[in-house]
Amino acid sequence: MNSSQFAQMAGIDELAEHLRAATCHYKDTGLFGVSAIAKPDRLDDLAYAIMQKLSQLCYQVTEEDVIRAQNKLKYEFCKEQPRAEEIGRQLLAYGRRIPLAEMLTRVDLVDVAAVKRVANRFIFDQDIAIASTGPVELLPDYNWLRGRTSMLRS
Repeated sequence: MNSSQFAQMAGIDELAEHLRAATCHYKDTGLFGVSAIAKPDRLDDLAYAIMQKLSQLCYQVTEEDVIRAQNKLKYEFCKEQPRAEEIGRQLLAYGRRIPLAEMLTRVDLVDVAAVKRVANRFIFDQDIAIASTGPVELLPDYNWLRGRTSMLRS
């Protein structure tokens, strides 16, 4: 799912001035996160919406969600494949350059069950990391955000 779809689906588009989901993966580790910019008086609402949407990946993923994300990801792979940056990213992540056909096949193998399984492993009731700058007095504290990784089932 791309960032604008994430924002629209989570009802965040009016809360955030900027929203971006990102991943960085290597052979034996990785990072997943959400970067957001909002007005100070909207931080608590934005934090709630982001945590709710992330937690919903553990419970409420549809086939349509997966197909939409697969199509977007395949488009990105086709667009980025010939770039040196993408070749370097593949070498770091897989130890070799992955042919486009193999990468597209890997994307097609992801299903609703896989998304939920991975979300439950890495999101449900897991510690999180938070970094913030600027006037963040209204940003909920770590314990509040951490608690949302296992509480929001709706």
